[in-house]
Amino acid sequence: MSESAHVFSVTAQEFHDKVVEASHETPVLVDFWAEWCGPCQQLMPLLSQIVEDMGGQVKLAKVDTEAEQELAQQIGVRSLPTVMMFVGGRPVDQFQGALPEGQIREFIARHVLSEIDKLRREAQQVRAAGAIEQAMDLLKQANQQEPGNVEVLLDLADLIAAEGDFDQAWQILEALPMDAAARDDVRELKARIGMARSAHSGPPEDELRSRIEADPKDMEAREALAAKLALRNDHEEALEQYYQMMLHDRSYNDDAGRRGMIDLFELLGAEHPLTRRFRRKMFGLLH
Repeated sequence: MSESAHVFSVTAQEFHDKVVEASHETPVLVDFWAEWCGPCQQLMPLLSQIVEDMGGQVKLAKVDTEAEQELAQQIGVRSLPTVMMFVGGRPVDQFQGALPEGQIREFIARHVLSEIDKLRREAQQVRAAGAIEQAMDLLKQANQQEPGNVEVLLDLADLIAAEGDFDQAWQILEALPMDAAARDDVRELKARIGMARSAHSGPPEDELRSRIEADPKDMEAREALAAKLALRNDHEEALEQYYQMMLHDRSYNDDAGRRGMIDLFELLGAEHPLTRRFRRKMFGLLH
Protein backbone atom coordinates (compact mmCIF):
# COMPACT_ATOMS: atom_id res chain seq x y z
CA MET A 1 0.00 0.00 0.00
CA SER A 2 1.34 3.45 -0.90
CA GLU A 3 2.20 5.90 1.85
CA SER A 4 -0.36 8.40 3.12
CA ALA A 5 -1.01 10.80 5.97
CA HIS A 6 -1.67 7.78 8.19
CA VAL A 7 0.97 5.33 6.89
CA PHE A 8 4.54 6.48 6.32
CA SER A 9 8.22 5.54 6.64
CA VAL A 10 10.43 7.21 9.24
CA THR A 11 14.17 7.60 9.64
CA ALA A 12 16.11 7.95 12.88
CA GLN A 13 16.19 11.73 12.36
CA GLU A 14 12.41 11.88 11.97
CA PHE A 15 11.54 9.43 14.73
CA HIS A 16 11.23 11.95 17.57
CA ASP A 17 8.91 14.30 15.69
CA LYS A 18 6.82 11.80 13.73
CA VAL A 19 6.52 9.14 16.43
CA VAL A 20 7.36 10.33 19.93
CA GLU A 21 5.89 13.85 19.71
CA ALA A 22 3.06 12.86 17.37
CA SER A 23 1.91 10.15 19.78
CA HIS A 24 0.85 12.85 22.26
CA GLU A 25 -1.97 13.65 19.82
CA THR A 26 -2.64 10.31 18.09
CA PRO A 27 -1.42 6.78 18.93
CA VAL A 28 1.41 5.74 16.62
CA LEU A 29 2.01 2.10 15.66
CA VAL A 30 5.67 1.50 14.73
CA ASP A 31 6.50 -1.44 12.48
CA PHE A 32 10.17 -2.48 12.64
CA TRP A 33 10.82 -4.52 9.50
CA ALA A 34 13.48 -5.65 7.00
CA GLU A 35 13.40 -6.55 3.32
CA TRP A 36 14.73 -10.08 3.97
CA CYS A 37 12.09 -10.84 6.66
CA GLY A 38 9.27 -12.96 5.22
CA PRO A 39 6.77 -12.40 8.07
CA CYS A 40 7.45 -8.65 7.75
CA GLN A 41 6.30 -8.74 4.13
CA GLN A 42 3.07 -10.50 5.21
CA LEU A 43 2.41 -8.17 8.13
CA MET A 44 3.06 -4.74 6.66
CA PRO A 45 0.19 -4.66 4.11
CA LEU A 46 -2.22 -5.90 6.78
CA LEU A 47 -1.11 -3.22 9.26
CA SER A 48 -1.39 -0.56 6.57
CA GLN A 49 -4.91 -1.62 5.60
CA ILE A 50 -6.10 -1.71 9.21
CA VAL A 51 -4.68 1.74 9.94
CA GLU A 52 -6.21 3.21 6.78
CA ASP A 53 -9.55 1.63 7.69
CA MET A 54 -9.44 3.45 11.03
CA GLY A 55 -9.36 6.81 9.28
CA GLY A 56 -6.83 8.65 11.39
CA GLN A 57 -7.53 7.17 14.83
CA VAL A 58 -4.02 5.68 14.73
CA LYS A 59 -0.93 6.18 12.55
CA LEU A 60 1.57 3.62 11.23
CA ALA A 61 5.27 4.50 11.11
CA LYS A 62 7.49 2.01 9.26
CA VAL A 63 11.15 1.66 10.26
CA ASP A 64 13.53 -0.20 7.93
CA THR A 65 15.90 -1.79 10.44
CA GLU A 66 18.55 -2.42 7.78
CA ALA A 67 18.81 1.31 7.12
CA GLU A 68 18.19 2.29 10.76
CA GLN A 69 20.12 -0.34 12.72
CA GLU A 70 21.23 2.05 15.47
CA LEU A 71 17.65 3.23 16.08
CA ALA A 72 16.40 -0.37 16.28
CA GLN A 73 19.11 -1.18 18.82
CA GLN A 74 18.29 1.90 20.92
CA ILE A 75 14.61 0.97 20.99
CA GLY A 76 15.46 -2.61 21.98
CA VAL A 77 14.27 -4.48 18.89
CA ARG A 78 15.56 -8.05 19.05
CA SER A 79 13.41 -9.89 16.52
CA LEU A 80 11.48 -9.07 13.37
CA PRO A 81 8.84 -8.07 12.83
CA THR A 82 8.40 -6.08 16.05
CA VAL A 83 5.43 -3.74 16.32
CA MET A 84 5.31 -1.13 19.09
CA MET A 85 2.48 1.17 20.13
CA PHE A 86 3.52 4.69 21.17
CA VAL A 87 1.05 6.74 23.22
CA GLY A 88 1.77 9.95 25.09
CA GLY A 89 5.39 10.05 23.94
CA ARG A 90 6.42 6.55 25.02
CA PRO A 91 6.06 2.89 24.01
CA VAL A 92 3.17 1.33 25.93
CA ASP A 93 2.73 -2.08 24.26
CA GLN A 94 4.24 -4.34 21.59
CA PHE A 95 4.04 -7.67 19.81
CA GLN A 96 6.39 -9.77 17.68
CA GLY A 97 5.58 -11.83 14.62
CA ALA A 98 2.76 -11.75 12.09
CA LEU A 99 -0.46 -11.90 14.10
CA PRO A 100 -3.90 -12.59 12.54
CA GLU A 101 -5.97 -9.54 11.63
CA GLY A 102 -8.42 -9.96 14.52
CA GLN A 103 -5.65 -9.97 17.13
CA ILE A 104 -4.01 -6.93 15.55
CA ARG A 105 -7.28 -5.01 15.66
CA GLU A 106 -7.74 -5.97 19.32
CA PHE A 107 -4.18 -4.84 20.07
CA ILE A 108 -4.77 -1.45 18.47
CA ALA A 109 -8.20 -1.00 20.03
CA ARG A 110 -6.70 -1.21 23.54
CA HIS A 111 -4.87 2.05 22.91
CA VAL A 112 -7.20 4.05 20.67
CA LEU A 113 -9.57 6.47 22.35
CA SER A 114 -13.27 5.91 21.79
CA GLU A 115 -15.55 8.85 21.04
CA ILE A 116 -16.62 8.79 24.69
CA ASP A 117 -13.00 8.90 25.86
CA LYS A 118 -12.33 11.83 23.54
CA LEU A 119 -15.26 13.74 25.04
CA ARG A 120 -14.03 12.96 28.55
CA ARG A 121 -10.50 14.11 27.71
CA GLU A 122 -11.79 17.32 26.16
CA ALA A 123 -13.99 17.92 29.21
CA GLN A 124 -10.96 17.47 31.50
CA GLN A 125 -8.94 19.93 29.44
CA VAL A 126 -11.58 22.66 29.34
CA ARG A 127 -12.36 22.16 33.04
CA ALA A 128 -8.67 22.68 33.84
CA ALA A 129 -8.86 25.90 31.83
CA GLY A 130 -11.83 27.06 33.90
CA ALA A 131 -14.55 26.49 31.30
CA ILE A 132 -16.88 24.64 33.69
CA GLU A 133 -20.09 24.97 31.65
CA GLN A 134 -18.36 23.69 28.53
CA ALA A 135 -16.96 20.73 30.47
CA MET A 136 -20.44 19.97 31.81
CA ASP A 137 -21.94 20.10 28.31
CA LEU A 138 -19.28 17.69 26.98
CA LEU A 139 -19.89 15.21 29.80
CA LYS A 140 -23.66 15.40 29.34
CA GLN A 141 -23.15 14.71 25.64
CA ALA A 142 -21.05 11.65 26.52
CA ASN A 143 -23.69 10.55 29.02
CA GLN A 144 -26.40 10.78 26.36
CA GLN A 145 -24.35 8.57 24.04
CA GLU A 146 -23.59 5.99 26.77
CA PRO A 147 -25.90 6.49 29.76
CA GLY A 148 -24.36 3.60 31.68
CA ASN A 149 -20.70 4.59 31.25
CA VAL A 150 -19.35 4.62 34.81
CA GLU A 151 -16.31 6.76 33.96
CA VAL A 152 -18.55 9.49 32.51
CA LEU A 153 -20.86 9.34 35.53
CA LEU A 154 -17.88 9.66 37.86
CA ASP A 155 -16.60 12.67 35.95
CA LEU A 156 -20.05 14.25 36.15
CA ALA A 157 -20.38 13.59 39.87
CA ASP A 158 -16.92 15.01 40.52
CA LEU A 159 -17.61 18.17 38.52
CA ILE A 160 -21.06 18.68 40.04
CA ALA A 161 -19.64 18.24 43.55
CA ALA A 162 -16.87 20.72 42.78
CA GLU A 163 -19.58 23.22 41.87
CA GLY A 164 -21.20 22.70 45.27
CA ASP A 165 -24.21 20.55 44.39
CA PHE A 166 -23.34 17.73 46.76
CA ASP A 167 -26.81 16.20 46.80
CA GLN A 168 -26.96 15.70 43.02
CA ALA A 169 -23.41 14.36 42.95
CA TRP A 170 -24.28 11.91 45.73
CA GLN A 171 -27.39 10.75 43.86
CA ILE A 172 -25.29 9.94 40.79
CA LEU A 173 -22.89 7.86 42.89
CA GLU A 174 -25.69 6.09 44.74
CA ALA A 175 -27.25 5.03 41.41
CA LEU A 176 -24.06 3.33 40.17
CA PRO A 177 -24.11 -0.48 39.71
CA MET A 178 -23.04 -2.49 42.75
CA ASP A 179 -19.71 -3.56 41.23
CA ALA A 180 -18.83 0.06 40.43
CA ALA A 181 -19.82 1.25 43.91
CA ALA A 182 -17.06 -0.92 45.40
CA ARG A 183 -14.32 0.75 43.34
CA ASP A 184 -11.67 2.72 45.23
CA ASP A 185 -12.19 5.89 43.18
CA VAL A 186 -15.95 5.81 43.82
CA ARG A 187 -15.46 5.38 47.56
CA GLU A 188 -12.86 8.16 47.54
CA LEU A 189 -15.23 10.55 45.78
CA LYS A 190 -18.01 9.67 48.21
CA ALA A 191 -15.66 10.40 51.10
CA ARG A 192 -14.71 13.77 49.62
CA ILE A 193 -18.36 14.70 49.04
CA GLY A 194 -19.31 13.71 52.57
CA MET A 195 -16.55 15.84 54.04
CA ALA A 196 -17.34 18.74 51.72
CA ARG A 197 -20.97 18.65 52.85
CA SER A 198 -19.89 18.99 56.47
CA ALA A 199 -17.20 21.56 55.74
CA HIS A 200 -19.52 23.90 53.88
CA SER A 201 -22.03 23.96 56.70
CA GLY A 202 -21.60 25.20 60.24
CA PRO A 203 -19.54 27.97 61.86
CA PRO A 204 -16.10 29.19 60.68
CA GLU A 205 -12.95 27.38 61.77
CA ASP A 206 -11.90 29.91 64.44
CA GLU A 207 -15.25 29.63 66.17
CA LEU A 208 -15.08 25.83 66.10
CA ARG A 209 -11.60 25.85 67.66
CA SER A 210 -12.81 28.20 70.40
CA ARG A 211 -15.70 25.87 71.15
CA ILE A 212 -13.39 22.85 71.39
CA GLU A 213 -10.99 24.74 73.65
CA ALA A 214 -13.89 25.63 75.94
CA ASP A 215 -15.33 22.11 75.83
CA PRO A 216 -13.15 19.25 74.50
CA LYS A 217 -16.27 17.07 74.40
CA ASP A 218 -18.07 19.33 71.89
CA MET A 219 -18.40 16.59 69.29
CA GLU A 220 -20.40 18.69 66.87
CA ALA A 221 -17.58 21.26 66.70
CA ARG A 222 -14.91 18.56 66.30
CA GLU A 223 -16.80 16.88 63.47
CA ALA A 224 -17.28 20.15 61.59
CA LEU A 225 -13.65 21.16 62.15
CA ALA A 226 -12.35 17.77 60.97
CA ALA A 227 -14.34 18.11 57.74
CA LYS A 228 -12.98 21.61 57.10
CA LEU A 229 -9.42 20.43 57.75
CA ALA A 230 -9.82 17.45 55.43
CA LEU A 231 -11.22 19.65 52.68
CA ARG A 232 -8.10 21.83 52.70
CA ASN A 233 -5.90 18.70 52.83
CA ASP A 234 -4.76 19.04 56.43
CA HIS A 235 -5.29 15.30 56.76
CA GLU A 236 -3.19 14.73 59.87
CA GLU A 237 -5.09 17.20 62.05
CA ALA A 238 -8.39 16.06 60.57
CA LEU A 239 -7.60 12.48 61.57
CA GLU A 240 -6.58 13.67 65.02
CA GLN A 241 -9.96 15.39 65.45
CA TYR A 242 -11.81 12.23 64.40
CA TYR A 243 -9.62 10.21 66.77
CA GLN A 244 -10.47 12.56 69.64
CA MET A 245 -14.15 12.06 68.83
CA MET A 246 -13.70 8.31 69.17
CA LEU A 247 -11.78 8.84 72.38
CA HIS A 248 -14.43 11.06 73.98
CA ASP A 249 -17.77 9.77 72.66
CA ARG A 250 -18.23 6.70 70.46
CA SER A 251 -22.00 7.12 70.60
CA TYR A 252 -22.06 10.58 69.00
CA ASN A 253 -23.78 10.60 65.59
CA ASP A 254 -23.49 6.84 65.09
CA ASP A 255 -19.73 6.75 65.86
CA ALA A 256 -18.99 9.69 63.54
CA GLY A 257 -15.34 9.78 64.60
CA ARG A 258 -14.72 6.24 63.39
CA ARG A 259 -16.68 6.82 60.18
CA GLY A 260 -14.74 10.01 59.51
CA MET A 261 -11.42 8.22 59.96
CA ILE A 262 -12.48 5.46 57.58
CA ASP A 263 -13.53 8.02 54.98
CA LEU A 264 -10.10 9.64 55.19
CA PHE A 265 -8.40 6.26 54.95
CA GLU A 266 -10.31 5.73 51.70
CA LEU A 267 -9.17 9.14 50.48
CA LEU A 268 -5.50 8.66 51.37
CA GLY A 269 -5.16 5.01 50.40
CA ALA A 270 -4.27 1.98 52.50
CA GLU A 271 -0.49 2.44 52.25
CA HIS A 272 -0.34 6.13 53.16
CA PRO A 273 1.73 6.68 56.35
CA LEU A 274 -1.12 8.60 58.01
CA THR A 275 -3.57 5.80 57.24
CA ARG A 276 -1.28 3.22 58.79
CA ARG A 277 -0.55 5.32 61.88
CA PHE A 278 -4.12 6.31 62.62
CA ARG A 279 -5.49 2.88 61.78
CA ARG A 280 -3.27 1.48 64.54
CA LYS A 281 -4.57 4.15 66.94
CA MET A 282 -8.16 3.40 65.95
CA PHE A 283 -7.70 -0.34 66.43
CA GLY A 284 -6.17 0.39 69.84
CA LEU A 285 -9.44 2.00 70.90
CA LEU A 286 -11.59 -0.69 69.33
CA HIS A 287 -9.68 -3.58 70.87
